[in-house]
Amino acid sequence: MANRNKIDQWSKLYWFYTLFVKLCYNYYYSKIQIVNKKKLDLKSPILLAPNHQNALMDALGLIFGFNKQIVFLARADIFKKPIIIRILTFLKILPAYRSRDGRENLQKNDEIFELTEKILHNKINPLCIFPEGNHGNKRRLRQLVKGMFRIAFQAQEKYGKNKGVKIIPVGIDYGHYQKFRNTQLIIAGDPIEICDFWEEYLENQPVAINNLRDKLSEELKKIIIHIETEEYYDLYMGLRKIYSKKMCCKMGLKTNKLYNQFLADKKMIDLLNSALIKEPQSIENLNQHFIEYTGLKEKLNYRDWVPAKHRYSISLTIAGLLASIILLPFAILGLFNNWPHFLIPPYKFRNLKDRQFLSTAKWASGLFIFFIYFIILAILALIFIPFWWIKILYIATILPSGLIAIFYRKFIIKSFSRIRYTFQIFRKTKDTVRFEELYHEIIKSADRIIESYS
Repeated sequence: MANRNKIDQWSKLYWFYTLFVKLCYNYYYSKIQIVNKKKLDLKSPILLAPNHQNALMDALGLIFGFNKQIVFLARADIFKKPIIIRILTFLKILPAYRSRDGRENLQKNDEIFELTEKILHNKINPLCIFPEGNHGNKRRLRQLVKGMFRIAFQAQEKYGKNKGVKIIPVGIDYGHYQKFRNTQLIIAGDPIEICDFWEEYLENQPVAINNLRDKLSEELKKIIIHIETEEYYDLYMGLRKIYSKKMCCKMGLKTNKLYNQFLADKKMIDLLNSALIKEPQSIENLNQHFIEYTGLKEKLNYRDWVPAKHRYSISLTIAGLLASIILLPFAILGLFNNWPHFLIPPYKFRNLKDRQFLSTAKWASGLFIFFIYFIILAILALIFIPFWWIKILYIATILPSGLIAIFYRKFIIKSFSRIRYTFQIFRKTKDTVRFEELYHEIIKSADRIIESYS
């Protein structure tokens, strides 16, 4: 059995292991931004409470974003085989038993709770529990489970009414859950002092737990994209793509920062909610336009950025394509160096039932495949490439060359989309013209709502 009693200690082996994993994790995302990182001050016992939407990628984002050897609680059904237990313990993951795991196993939580108390009191590593209990595929906060609040109050007993254990809400958001080279934003919220609820806890434990849960829910909603409406959920998400940059400009924010885009989205959602309450027909009309727009977008195979301009310069686009011939050899080299972990994981997991595990599956399998393929390429380079400096140069560029291949592919796709769109507008093709009209109607309607309720 793996030694869980040392799980809270700082580990050199764990640190060394995470160096390589972090490199590959940062490669998976094109941009990662951490906000309020300094709030993770280990002078006090820290209990992290993040929203949970993207399986293992959420946990890895916290580890690498905050640079801490965080201890996690995960569902107990994955702790079955001894080898798995050893691996998970090395990764600083503890089991949490639920009723569905069998009532005879619930008493095992006593040992786990003792360990979590020790972890918090040692103030070496933060403890992390996902308070929603599972992951979801919608940008909204789900009902919080009560287990983490019991752990927090149990650890607070050492401090009584004095300051001690803190819960730090953490918001995690993604540009896209599953797509490679997308974005990740992590925001640390304001700490919640458990001592503020201590006297109430002594008087009535269930009431105190419920109030603490409500407080955490309130704080989490401030730092995540929370879309309550089910009927207009797709509309709100669509406007995050279509209207986000314009909303940033209205708020005087630069559009190149993920956090600024987040603030703009939060403001836009609040204003849309106000319109939904006071003027529901305006949201319904906007939604009808959006549904038609989405249908045409899928039919024509366009992206949301395409109709932002009425026409694109064909001559400049063609010139760009001709200039791209220079980059073609580098793109081919990048594809050759990276094709296994680019192509195999998406194909292998294309039918994965739980889509929220797709990023985790693609990233983890891609990491393994790249490691094997990298060794093969390095050995071949050392054997067949002449001159030692060329060998080293080639090996050093294996991973970065993949970025060139990705950029090249996106550039070619966008260039042909611009040409096709401009050509269809010039011909006044019915569907494309209507697609452009709907785009601008949506922008105008959103403008009116934003201005009316600002």
